[in-house]
This record gives sequence, C-alpha cells and structure tokens, in this order.
Amino acid sequence: MIGAAYAAPLFCGGFRRNIERKMLCFRTTMGSLGGWIYDLVMWPLEIRWGKGWRIALWRGVHGRVLEIGVGTGANVPYYPEGAQVTAVDIGEGMLSRARHKARGLGRDADFRMADVHSLPFPNESFDFVVGSFVLCSVRDPLRALAEIRRVLSPSGEVRLLEHVRPKNERLGRVLDRIAPHFAKRTWELFPTARLQVETERALDRHGLVRLYVLRR
Repeated sequence: MIGAAYAAPLFCGGFRRNIERKMLCFRTTMGSLGGWIYDLVMWPLEIRWGKGWRIALWRGVHGRVLEIGVGTGANVPYYPEGAQVTAVDIGEGMLSRARHKARGLGRDADFRMADVHSLPFPNESFDFVVGSFVLCSVRDPLRALAEIRRVLSPSGEVRLLEHVRPKNERLGRVLDRIAPHFAKRTWELFPTARLQVETERALDRHGLVRLYVLRR
C-alpha cells in the first residue's frame, strides 16, 4: 500500500531496510491513528490518480468478491452494486476505518481481520479476488498468491493493482537505490504461483503502476 509505505517508517524506524516488516508493524500496532495517518498520506495521490486506477480495477467485477488488504477502505466507493464483498486486512485499526467508510457510503460488505498468507475461507470460495498495492508489502508474496489461487473459483479472476519496477532500466536503477520497495518484479511471481496473466496494463507513462488480470 503506497501510503503505508511512506507512513510506516516514521513510526517503525528506518526508510530502506525490511520495509515489509515495518509495514506489518504499522498496520497491526498503530490502530485508528495509523488508519488516519494512512488516509492523510494517501489523500493527494487519491485525488490526482487513485480514482481512475480504482475504477479500472473494479470495472466488471461481480458475484462473490474477496478484497485482500482492504486497508482503510480506499476501494469501498468502487464496490459494485449487487456484489457479495468480503474484505480482509491484518490490522483492526485499518478495518475500523474501512467499516466506517462503508457505513457512510451505504456499502454492504463483510469486513474481517485475516492474514493473506492464511485466508480463513474454503477452497474455490470467490469469483473475483481483488487487491491494490498489496503484494509489495507482504512478507511472502508467493505464499499470498498461493492462498489467492486456492480460494479462487476455477473460472474466477484475480485483479491486482501493483506498483512495480518500470520498464525503463535507468529509472529502475534509480529506484533500486532510493526506493527498492517500489521496484519489485512482481510479474515474475505469477508463473511460479500457477497464475496465468490474461492482461497487463500500465496505468502511468513510466509503467510504475500496472493492472494485472490473472486466472488459474
């Protein structure tokens, strides 16, 4: 999650090393204050770019839907009408703000505390699994992808909005030095996780933010 990636080091120490551990600390220990800080950090990005990215992410989603890493509920305004949405996060403070947003918007969803590495759902439970800026922040993205695949129905679809290493090598090398968290080759994980890339779409001119549509 982009906002948490900036806010977490302020409270959990350091800006470069073990960013996944720092984000876990941020999301599980900051409570409602952490949720408020996350929203504050994200606000300029959401105003400028986030709306368009999230509209693209949720377009055509329907049926039984799992949102992983719901955070403070940035995606809640885009939940499709009629969809049966279950949304999970590892931090109760984040979930509390997401629930508050859902109530304010009249969105009906089931918010649960859960770890994406060990989802508490039976096999093939969902038609869609949706996540925004999640794989960059978890401690074991391959395990998370394995769980996503497990709970996805055979005809289901995974939608992932991720910030990844840009195609431009010069920019990639710069990010390697100053912000390695934003320069991950996430697409290389999908074949190992036995997920097929149906589409890959760059949402900015540098290819830093991409929308992936995956299937089993």
